[in-house]
Amino acid sequence: MNSAGSKSSHSLVIRLLIAQVVPLAILAIVVLAVGAWTAQRIVADNSDRLLAGALQTIRATVSVERGHITVDVAPWTLALLDGPERDAVFYSVRDGDQLVTGYADLPNLPQAQQEEPVFADLSVRGVPVRMVQQTLNIPGHAAPISVSVAQSLDSRSASLRELYRSLLLPPALLVVLAALLVWPALQWGLNSLKRLIDDLTRRPGISTAFAPADIDLAPREFWPVLTAFNHLLARLETSTAGVQKFAADASHQLRTPLSVVSANLALLTDSHHPWTPQQKRLIDDSRDAVRRMTRLVEQLLSTARADAARISTSADLGRAARRACQVARARRDFPDGALRLRLATEPVIVLGAEDLITEQILNLIDNAFHHGAAPVFVHVRAAGSVSVWDHGKGVSETALPHLANRFFRANTTDTPGSGLGLAIVSSLAKAQGGEFELRNRDGRRSGLVGRLVFKKQQNNLGLTSN
Repeated sequence: MNSAGSKSSHSLVIRLLIAQVVPLAILAIVVLAVGAWTAQRIVADNSDRLLAGALQTIRATVSVERGHITVDVAPWTLALLDGPERDAVFYSVRDGDQLVTGYADLPNLPQAQQEEPVFADLSVRGVPVRMVQQTLNIPGHAAPISVSVAQSLDSRSASLRELYRSLLLPPALLVVLAALLVWPALQWGLNSLKRLIDDLTRRPGISTAFAPADIDLAPREFWPVLTAFNHLLARLETSTAGVQKFAADASHQLRTPLSVVSANLALLTDSHHPWTPQQKRLIDDSRDAVRRMTRLVEQLLSTARADAARISTSADLGRAARRACQVARARRDFPDGALRLRLATEPVIVLGAEDLITEQILNLIDNAFHHGAAPVFVHVRAAGSVSVWDHGKGVSETALPHLANRFFRANTTDTPGSGLGLAIVSSLAKAQGGEFELRNRDGRRSGLVGRLVFKKQQNNLGLTSN
């Protein structure tokens, strides 16, 4: 798969992966949050029950003997609060504001009541604790008795951490496992789509631009989209063919009147009528304009042929170059050595149409003489390429990438031209599955090099000059 198709496929897989995993991850976070809240409530409720149980055990031993409060705290009473973290445990029994037994650090809570124990979070000797307190009224004793039990939070925190780990591990494993399984599943499911992308991106160019996509290469879910896409391609091909036919027909219709005008001007020039110098200049200007117009019509015809080309034949690259040079010499009076041709010793057979290749080389030669300087070289290489270069100034690096655009001219004032020649060369190269490149010689502005590369049909070696 080429880089564009590979990037497109990977991007689609990543988007599908995100679409599958992100909702699962969000669900896992929600489940984890609910589980964490539930775990916190369970640990807090269980710990508070143990605190309340220890308080009730101590409270049951409180009695009054001869006007004095007595408490019998058995050793196992506070053992209920033992935990893996060996929490600090505090207790106190107060008769009003007077401490009977236990730790004086535990305060009386103003909201403490006899009916239900009251819980509070506070700090004892710098240690955060959870305390429970309940009052006790003994008949015959005036002041209320308050019983308090407090426990540090280490065991609670340890239990919460353990529960959090237990809650976090399954969702995390589930999300990771889903991501690991979804990726190969998506890759496997999109293999057919990758083949479709390969088929579309490997098309050589204009010759297959409107060919319908193979629906069977795509997953079944994409068939309606591809069907609509193929219908669109068919409509585009019909529209493009109509435009091309109109351009070709219009160009053909223009050639006849231009030929008549050119012939009449030639008759006027060859007649024995005593033309004044101004009249002769007007006739010469008209003949030059007709020649330029005829060339423009030919280029428009070539453009239409390039857009509609479907190339599946073989061509002799050397023979096409010779024909192009012959036509170029017939069109203008070259001095000796102005156009030089170099050929391979053996025929160079490439994929393409020979008459179209001739047109390409001829356009490169015309461009070299219009905008460059002699001598102009045409070099056919055995590897299946032909280069045409001149000895002019070349073009600027900013204009170089635009030279093959239709109607673009690097210099609009120095020389006449339509700006179609190099565009025709580029279009015909794509139609024949070849490549076309333009560059300045040796990277400097010392002449422009146009290079055509075609697919070889057989190996040829050697080089000769002509």
